[in-house]
Amino acid sequence: MGKWLKAVGITAFVALGGCTEEPIDWGEISYRRSLLGDPDTRSAILSANLVETQSSLGTCLRTIRSAGDTLDLFRVWFSSRADSSVVLSLQRSPDRGRTWLAPMVVDSMDRGRRGCDRPAPATVFDPVSGYLYLVYFLEPPTGSGVFFAHSMDRGEMFHAPVPVVYGRKPSVAGVAGRADSVVVVFEDPNSSQSRIGYALSHTSGHIFEQRGQVTPNEEVATAPWVTLDGDKVTVFWKSSDRAATTAGGGDQRVTNVFDADRVGFRSGVWK
Repeated sequence: MGKWLKAVGITAFVALGGCTEEPIDWGEISYRRSLLGDPDTRSAILSANLVETQSSLGTCLRTIRSAGDTLDLFRVWFSSRADSSVVLSLQRSPDRGRTWLAPMVVDSMDRGRRGCDRPAPATVFDPVSGYLYLVYFLEPPTGSGVFFAHSMDRGEMFHAPVPVVYGRKPSVAGVAGRADSVVVVFEDPNSSQSRIGYALSHTSGHIFEQRGQVTPNEEVATAPWVTLDGDKVTVFWKSSDRAATTAGGGDQRVTNVFDADRVGFRSGVWK
C-alpha cells in the first residue's frame, strides 16, 4: 500500500505538464522586500519554557513554528533522537504563551539520520473551525517526502499523517487552511530546479485532489509559504536574481545570485 501511494504521489506532480487546465487561475509574479510577519521572523515566545517530550530528545530550536488566535497559541517543533531521527511535537497554550500544556507527539515515524539539519515544519490555525494544520518533511520507512497532519479539535487529537508529495530531497513546505479547504505549497523534492508546487484539498487534507506548479521553470524559488482568503490563494517564496558571468574562452555561465531579502509572490483564484 505504501509503495502504491508513493508512486501516485510522485506521478501526480510529475504529470503536471500534461494537465489542460490549472485548478488555480494565476496572476502575474511580483516581488517585494521581506516583512516582519514573514516566516523567517522570530518571537521570544516560541522557545520560552519549551518542554522536551522525553529526556533522550534534543529540541531543534530553529525548527519551532507557531500559530494561534486571541485564545489559543500552538507551537510545533522537531526533536532529535540519539540515532539522529526526529520526532514532531506540538504544544498548546490557552493564554497566549504565558503557560503551556504538556507536549504531545504528532509524528514519530521518521527513520532518517539528519538530526536537526532539516527544514522546519509549518503550521496554521483556523479559529473559526478550530482546525490546526501542519506540513513537514519526514523520512519514514514508507518513503521520504512532504506530509500533512491536522487536528479538528484545537490540537486535542490528530488524524493520521497524509503524504502530499514523495521525494528524497529535504523540502520546505507551507500550509494555509479554512475549514475543509487546504492549500499546501512545497519545494519540488524531485526536481533539480528550485521550483514551487502546490496541492489542494476540499476534504480537510484527507485527500489532495488537485495539484499544480506555482513558479515557472525559469524562476529560481525556495522556502514557500501561502495564505488563503476566500478563494484567493497567494503563494510567497524566497527569490533570486539570475546573473550571467563570462568564463574563460567566452563561455557563458548562468549563476543564481540569492538575495535573502527578496520575496516573490503570486496570487490566483481557486476555481
